[in-house]
Amino acid sequence: MRKKTSLFLLLLLFFTGQQVFGQTGRISGIISETNGSPILGASVLIKGTSIGTISDLDGKYTINVPDNKSILVFSYIGYEKQELNSGKQILNVELVETAKAMDEVVVVGYGTQKKVNLTGAVSSVSMKELEGKPVVNIVEALEGTTPGLTIQQTNSQPGSRPSINIRGTNTLNNNDPLVLIDGMVGDIQNVNPSDIQNISVLKDASSTAIYGSRASNGVILITTKKGNKDRVTVNYDFSYGTQGVTSLPKPVDSWIYCELRNEALVNSGKSIAFTPDQISAYRNGGVNDKWINDIYKSSAPQQSHNFSISGGNEKTSILFSVGYLNQNSLFQGPGFGLSRYNGRLNIETQLTKKFKYGVNVAYARNEVKDNAYWTDWILEQVMRMPPIYPIKVNGNYNYPSGSNANSLARLETGGYSQNSNDDVSGSFNGEFDIVDGLKLKGMVGGQLYNNRNHENRQAIQGSGDTENHIKEYFDRNENLTSNLILTYDKKIGNHTFGALAGVSYEGGIDKSFQTLRKVDSPNFDILANYQSTNVDDQGWGSDWSIYSGFARLNYNFKERYLFEFNLRNDYSSKFAQGNRSGLFPSLSGAWRISEEPFYTNLSKNLPSLKVRSSWGLVGNNRISDYAYIPSVSISNGGYSFNNNVVNVSNVSSVNTNLKWETTSMFDLGADIGFLDNNLNFVFDYFHNMTYDILIGLPVPTTFGGGNPIQNAGKVQNQGWEASVNYKFRTGKIQHSISANIFDSQNKVIDTHGHEWVNGSDINTIIKEGYSINSYYAYRSDGIFQNAAEVASGPHLEGVTPKPGDIRYLDKNGDKIINASDRFVLGNPFPRYSFGFNYSINCKGIDFSMFWQGVGQRSVWLRGESVEAFHNNNEGPVFDFHIDRWTPQNTNASYPRLTVGSESTNNAAKSDFWIQNGAYIRLKNIQLGYTIPQSLTRKVGVQRLRLFLSGENLLTLSKMVGGWDPETTATSGGRIYPVSTVTSFGLNLTL
Repeated sequence: MRKKTSLFLLLLLFFTGQQVFGQTGRISGIISETNGSPILGASVLIKGTSIGTISDLDGKYTINVPDNKSILVFSYIGYEKQELNSGKQILNVELVETAKAMDEVVVVGYGTQKKVNLTGAVSSVSMKELEGKPVVNIVEALEGTTPGLTIQQTNSQPGSRPSINIRGTNTLNNNDPLVLIDGMVGDIQNVNPSDIQNISVLKDASSTAIYGSRASNGVILITTKKGNKDRVTVNYDFSYGTQGVTSLPKPVDSWIYCELRNEALVNSGKSIAFTPDQISAYRNGGVNDKWINDIYKSSAPQQSHNFSISGGNEKTSILFSVGYLNQNSLFQGPGFGLSRYNGRLNIETQLTKKFKYGVNVAYARNEVKDNAYWTDWILEQVMRMPPIYPIKVNGNYNYPSGSNANSLARLETGGYSQNSNDDVSGSFNGEFDIVDGLKLKGMVGGQLYNNRNHENRQAIQGSGDTENHIKEYFDRNENLTSNLILTYDKKIGNHTFGALAGVSYEGGIDKSFQTLRKVDSPNFDILANYQSTNVDDQGWGSDWSIYSGFARLNYNFKERYLFEFNLRNDYSSKFAQGNRSGLFPSLSGAWRISEEPFYTNLSKNLPSLKVRSSWGLVGNNRISDYAYIPSVSISNGGYSFNNNVVNVSNVSSVNTNLKWETTSMFDLGADIGFLDNNLNFVFDYFHNMTYDILIGLPVPTTFGGGNPIQNAGKVQNQGWEASVNYKFRTGKIQHSISANIFDSQNKVIDTHGHEWVNGSDINTIIKEGYSINSYYAYRSDGIFQNAAEVASGPHLEGVTPKPGDIRYLDKNGDKIINASDRFVLGNPFPRYSFGFNYSINCKGIDFSMFWQGVGQRSVWLRGESVEAFHNNNEGPVFDFHIDRWTPQNTNASYPRLTVGSESTNNAAKSDFWIQNGAYIRLKNIQLGYTIPQSLTRKVGVQRLRLFLSGENLLTLSKMVGGWDPETTATSGGRIYPVSTVTSFGLNLTL
């Protein structure tokens, strides 16, 4: 195997033009930090060759060189690279951290900037912190790592998509951030985490306005890795783990269920269902089958493999990578789960002294196989089934009285839904140095996204699932991106100038088609012959484009006073002629107080201090593609003329005056460094105001034309964020601590006096003065304790409560509880989101733990998730229902048990069902060991790290019922649970 690997590397060296020299001299030494601490794993290379080594646990290295004119290149992640002449036999090197050197760069819009010179709110995510996390996509790994970046992993079902949000909610429309991968709009979930070099999160107008359109909700920039020019490197990362359910509700045992069922029946004026002998039989070895446990496997495997090879010479660098991920579903059933295949080729070539170009090509394929009956259908059934029935009887699926479905049968025999999508993207970029400081850059790229869904649902004999159907869905997206940018950088004395001007084009075409065939016959052969009944064929198509011009000016004096101006003009096809242009400027400035002459006496204790502020406008055009153009639809049997029914053409109502939705952003921040910049604080306050929000305001019903979209809404969003990072050493142990916290609140400022009440299971309201989609319901006021309280208290309209029922506040004092007595009762937005990471490294052993959580959040759960005997079903009954009100237990947490119409009072929509969703979660814990290089070098291995890792191993929450606090649905029980993952793996570098 070693011979094959060596031959492969030699061939690659040949094709990339590298040279291998003979070894004639030996140089050794110690690589350390400026404080004398040795650095493990620092790289030492002979410049222009692939000959190299890395330092051991004590920072020692040894390398053979061809002659004393060789140049040695010393490097390590997070440290300044050094190049030294090899004229000495003993060569000790001190590497300086980039943070201390003040040369760390951050990726920003259309370029990079020194971190110390940033005037906007930009966070850069260290990929080192994400190494070894057993995640399915990079979004999961980012949760809690960056202040202001809110990610909610509501479930772990294969193929699920966590929600992403930057600095809260600014609009009543789509609030997703803009994601750019190597300069092109892309799907963040399709990026292989092992391919990522850097992630920047742009949060304020100063950093986002250069992108204008769709940047009002923040921007995430992903830069993928490039090839090495100094050496050939082969990397292989492997992880294998097992998934488990974090938590599930706990149904009561069958005999307890019988007792509580009898109690509920008696409370509702009905006869008992179980005799004492039947209850005793259940208690003494009878059926006690909790169906919710039967549909899940005890564990499910998850694995990932990532291989990359990187190399090149002084002119060309190449990176080639492939990846494979497989995540099995925890659901019982035939092979449900996700498979993802990734491939990437990045090439960069310095063709001439003045011109270089690059080619980036990426491919991702996702294959998701799931059940054909939808997750909420599967979980709803098992939630409501009491434990007195077995899920199978004599090997056959059981259908108890009153039930027409069996979730296990649906999973195992009900067919499948197969979703396959291919994401192919590529770009060509070039850079030409016109004169010193003046560069012309260009990029053209495209993305092709093909998605296909094949659903084959099988009827299940003996159940109510009698429908066979086949559905085919096809979706194709073609996107094109191009830009041409001119940049100029010049330093004159203490004055540094930077300018950028460019134009860009983005456009896309979307085509979709769906066909459905269904039949109730057990002979399932739908597509074999022509079918004219039970058919549904649909097709869609749209296109869009944006033409843009943009500019940026930078100025700083002695890197002390920093200023930046951005301007972008977008011309969008989503608006009518005359309204397509949107102008988005921004201004920002910063003062590095620590660079002032008067600051000298403070620099020892407080070496870095910067204050900054920004203001700007950004836009949002996320409405349907043809909202300003009337559409025509045909309805069958509209009117009768001369006793003949004729079709009717309906023309939609539109608003041709639609224009850009705009967000005004203000930010005030400070960056502070202590202890030789090993302890750093960052704080930001922000205030955003979005106006001309695109919403469909209600119009009088006499208009008869629907609610056309208007620029009529205004929303305020403000908050703050803070982070701290601290690196220190105790003896030979290196410590790293980082923490962040973020809070925001949105408020509807103006809807032209209109209000919207939405929802069925729960009600939310859009109302001036309150957060978007605030909960809207009755406010509970304890539990009626006796007949006197019932007689004197307010009652739900048409309902007579009894002792043990929930009492509600009478808002208007008329003794009747109805729609006019509803309150605004909080909202689902998380507040005080935080993350905490602690890691240590000592003699090759590394340990880290990462905690993530939310300090305040309200979660409204309804239905079978929390209500005993919901909708007159036989179940559910959970452990928290045991503490119910009885004449002997008047201080109970749950009202009296009832069934049927007797439950009307308690099942009303109220804050009784709103839970405290605050939580803290051990998101990841990891232990790794890097085998000493003195051992691995003997077998041609530069680095070999082995690790154990755990994800979501512990969650602390006050949520009742075992429901996950991150859930956003109203019926928590109808969501595939968040999974724990325990894994092991390795990181190998040749």
